[in-house]
Amino acid sequence: MFLVEVIGITQTGLTFSTAFVLLAFKRENNFVSALERLKWLYFRVNTYPKVMISDKDIARMNAINVVFP
Repeated sequence: MFLVEVIGITQTGLTFSTAFVLLAFKRENNFVSALERLKWLYFRVNTYPKVMISDKDIARMNAINVVFP
């Protein structure tokens, strides 16, 4: 299983965990499903991330572009 941790950074530079996701495979559709749920949570509080940082994982980068165009 592959663990994805989503973190946030406050204006003062402190980090906090937003979500943890276990994925069976590092495939684009798995990342899209996880990011869609995250987007739904952000929608509930009427805010969205301004920046997303990732390593050079193509599946993850494609999923980010699909969910947060």
